[in-house]
Amino acid sequence: MRARRSLKIEHKRIHRNAGFTLIELMVGIIVSLICTLAIMAAFAIFEGQKRTTTAGDDAQQNGSFSLYSLERQIRTAGSGLVQGHGYGIWGCPITSLSGGGALPAASPAPFTSWPLNTRAVSVLISSGGSDANGNALPDIIGVVSGSASARVFKAPVSSTPSSSSVVLTNSFGIVKGDYLIAPLTSGSCAVALSSTAPDTTNTINFDMANTPATGLVTATNVFDLGPDPTVSLYGVDLLPTSPTYKSLVTYDLLQRPVNGVAAAITPLADGIVMIKALYGIHTGLVAGEDVNYIDSWVAPTGTWAITAISPSALSTASTQAAFNAMTAIKAIRVVIVAQSRISQRSQDYATGPTTLTLFTDLPTAQEVTITTDPTYRYKVYDTTIPIRNALITKYF
Repeated sequence: MRARRSLKIEHKRIHRNAGFTLIELMVGIIVSLICTLAIMAAFAIFEGQKRTTTAGDDAQQNGSFSLYSLERQIRTAGSGLVQGHGYGIWGCPITSLSGGGALPAASPAPFTSWPLNTRAVSVLISSGGSDANGNALPDIIGVVSGSASARVFKAPVSSTPSSSSVVLTNSFGIVKGDYLIAPLTSGSCAVALSSTAPDTTNTINFDMANTPATGLVTATNVFDLGPDPTVSLYGVDLLPTSPTYKSLVTYDLLQRPVNGVAAAITPLADGIVMIKALYGIHTGLVAGEDVNYIDSWVAPTGTWAITAISPSALSTASTQAAFNAMTAIKAIRVVIVAQSRISQRSQDYATGPTTLTLFTDLPTAQEVTITTDPTYRYKVYDTTIPIRNALITKYF
């Protein structure tokens, strides 16, 4: 009897320690796989939504900052220039020597289409045109303005200037390190860098390393641009091999070195793939009409192309035509297109739109269609910027 009971107890002990059977293991593995697949599917959906949201946020931040940076520059454009509207400055080609380079000078990509004779005017646009496949390319916006904190209306030259100095009747507000601009009898404007503060005779000497060899000879009036004027180009770099690819970039036409480093393309914001701009113009002046009223929006092509507004050859007819065109410009309308950094899953968005049309509220002639990739998110920023300083030219 005891032997049977011991055998029965031992049998139960062996059965209890036998573990899982193969079928039980297979069932457990299958259940685990099903749970893993369900979790991964939920994670994939969540990650896709997260990527979509993050991509949209990136494009929104980059676009907002780009528009803010560009708008701030354009709203202050023309400072120090509009006072010379009736004294030969407005629209004259700028000649300068700065940072070891001369202006006019060839500009690097993506600004190679900018004309050599940059004009002393608040804002000008160079149309980007289109590539060999007909895809629209970004426009270039040129901005010129001064930065002086205090200045007189104009500083008449009291005696014939030399190549290295000038004597003024009033030098109030001019300090050492200020850039001075003066219209010359040749029809151009020269920019000189002051190396000394005015003395008791209102004589200002020039830093000849940053002043044309002839200085301000033949100038009759001098205008102060301050220590840090803006003579810059703004555009979008779409060269795939460039370190600033798909970025809003700027280039200093005065070629001033920064911390001893030669001037170069400077990125302002990444994720920018397009910038297009239009002129807001007022023509056909009627007695009693507001001269700052915008009659129409025009693209920077044809009679409003940069080559027409900035003719390469100086002549009475071309200069007058350029002057009239620049005077008619009252505002510009800018559209910036930002693209997300991270693409979305192609299987989710492969059938999305492949084009994007800008300026849809204007006539077809002003509309611009660009090519897009449906796997990326895009944000479009459209604003109108009055050229505030240019609006006061009628008083000078």
